[in-house]
Amino acid sequence: MRPILRSKSLVETTLSHLHLKHIEHQHQTNEQLLDRIDKLLNQLSSVKPFCLEELEQWHQTAYQSIDQYCKEKRHDLIEKQQEKHQIELHHLQNEVNQLTKEQDLTQNQYNLIKHNIQLAEIKLNEFEHFRLSLYPLIINEHLVVQQHIFPLSHPYRTIHMTNGIESSMAVNDKYLLVNRENTHLCLLDRNLKIISDIPFTHYNIHTIVILDANTMLLEKCSISSNENWSHGTISEDTLFLSTAEREWNSSVAYEKNEIICDLKYKNSFLAIPIFNEHKEESCFDLRSSTTFECIWSVQIHGHCRCCSINVDQWLVMDHDHCRFFHISANGKLIKSDKYHQHQHLEDILSWDENDIVVLTKKSVNLHKL
Repeated sequence: MRPILRSKSLVETTLSHLHLKHIEHQHQTNEQLLDRIDKLLNQLSSVKPFCLEELEQWHQTAYQSIDQYCKEKRHDLIEKQQEKHQIELHHLQNEVNQLTKEQDLTQNQYNLIKHNIQLAEIKLNEFEHFRLSLYPLIINEHLVVQQHIFPLSHPYRTIHMTNGIESSMAVNDKYLLVNRENTHLCLLDRNLKIISDIPFTHYNIHTIVILDANTMLLEKCSISSNENWSHGTISEDTLFLSTAEREWNSSVAYEKNEIICDLKYKNSFLAIPIFNEHKEESCFDLRSSTTFECIWSVQIHGHCRCCSINVDQWLVMDHDHCRFFHISANGKLIKSDKYHQHQHLEDILSWDENDIVVLTKKSVNLHKL
């Protein structure tokens, strides 16, 4: 067998070719990186953080507070004194007019009125020249600081109760409704004190019922019960419902192995976490509430529930790993963090602008944002 011989020039040519290919690949990689940086620079130039609007609102509110304070001080220190002097001078004026009509003004009466007028002149001069002690308005760096959602603050109110699998909650401006142990409905006030507690026998029977918070009476809704309803949310004038079926008809197409984990409405949008059993992850969609067009979508691991925060942002809860995800208004993951109460998560709701209600397997926790 004859040995295969390679000339030095062939080896050098091959190495040179490989080197050129490496340089070309490196050049393409660098171009891609520069392109991404350019896109970020363009994005940066057009970014208008929502906090700018908040800062301007705070700015206007601060000016209004100062204006109101100055108005109150002007009234207390100046206008009320002017009114007092005016009453005294009108009283002196009436005395002189009355004595003039009687035409029997004595020297003592004349001297007394003259003395009172001189006293009024002194008081008016004092009022004209009185001074204020003005202290500078101290603005410190802590008046405006960046808000950090995570870690969530320690719950400032907690009520311990055992909750069933996939238990859920609902709120209005006064009350919190909790499905306890899948057997009872509990109505709680702002202090998480139980106001009412009634048996609930509709678990695993996916119908729609209406609860009167005042009487705690349940009434079956007239909406068809032929569907196996699972989740619902309401806008100003529309009720949105999802079914528990894995095969369902909708203008929104999902795979057969995907199920809706939650449904929340906010500012003309629907937040819909969709869990894929095969991938064991959720697709968190934000869709138009009128056309169901997908505005953006974020992949999140595990079963999810969600609630709106900070006007158009979202807080997403991962059942399986006791984790929260903070999603921006344009569908970007801002930050994620573990829930440090060491309890299995069931549901999450926003209660007004600054309160978050977290339902766990063993408690209901109220947090401040």
